Amino acid sequence: MCKLRAARVRDVPLRVWWESTRPRMFPVWLSSGIIPAAVAWRDGIFEPITFAFETLLCYLLLSLSCWADEYGDLEKGVDNEYRLGPVRPLQRGELSPDAMLKGCAILAMVICLTGLLLILWSNMRLGFSMSCVILLLAVGVCCIVVAFCYTMGKRPYGYRGWGDFASYVFFGPVAGVGGYWLYASTMNWLVLLPMSAAGILLVQTINLQNIRDLDNDAACGKRTTAVLLGKNRAIAYHYALTVSACMCYLLFPVLSGMTDPVNYLFVIAFFLLIKHCVDFRTIVHSQGSASRLDVLMWPLTRAMGICAVAFCICILFS
Repeated sequence: MCKLRAARVRDVPLRVWWESTRPRMFPVWLSSGIIPAAVAWRDGIFEPITFAFETLLCYLLLSLSCWADEYGDLEKGVDNEYRLGPVRPLQRGELSPDAMLKGCAILAMVICLTGLLLILWSNMRLGFSMSCVILLLAVGVCCIVVAFCYTMGKRPYGYRGWGDFASYVFFGPVAGVGGYWLYASTMNWLVLLPMSAAGILLVQTINLQNIRDLDNDAACGKRTTAVLLGKNRAIAYHYALTVSACMCYLLFPVLSGMTDPVNYLFVIAFFLLIKHCVDFRTIVHSQGSASRLDVLMWPLTRAMGICAVAFCICILFS
């Protein structure tokens, strides 16, 4: 492992912070931001400033999750020379643990400010409700705590098999319900379907990494879902996630009573997910190193983003 050197937050090059946000995961926050907006647009309640703040908040929360995850994994020895994924800046020594912690604290404060402005703006438009403000603030605080506790602390839930579930809940249903509520101060519960699809596909990206690093995670005591299931069941789980996500996307126009074929054209994007499964099967059943799975990460997250964009465009034609 590279020797870590001390570094102040302001001394770390921006490219290092940028790399730690894991740009290939950007379709995650994109999906969480645009799906509630598209449903709100279809329902005639879209508002551009809310959209801008909500999408920014999703990006900041994902970045905090990535930074905290990088710190926690290095602290617990999981990011070592045996890990098969890309070597992260903290592990390379381009960022010190102290600088990363300070960066996480600063980012958490920025998230709090952004979330507060978003909540206040929404309440100014829709009528002030103290109970609504308190509830949304509580959800925001929970999101920040969940981001930190994924791999950090004495009992990180990501090391106890709860990482997939928490990622699905907070970047899927919670982002969907909270996002739509900020547009309308009411709820179209069908938004849970496409947001569940987005959350499920996020879990699939996590499972792909966990299968790649299964042996090292098990040796280091990181009990991911893949470790708990074992390789063969984790592979089956990976396919099941694809089917579940596609079904959730498809159920939205069906249950919304959409009959125009244009509303269903987004299914064409599902072929990218099918191609991912074919490539995934080729690699996991070959005799090569599990590190080859990493080449599937960007195509998978890209497919996730394309599916979300295609879905949003198609449901607007009704």
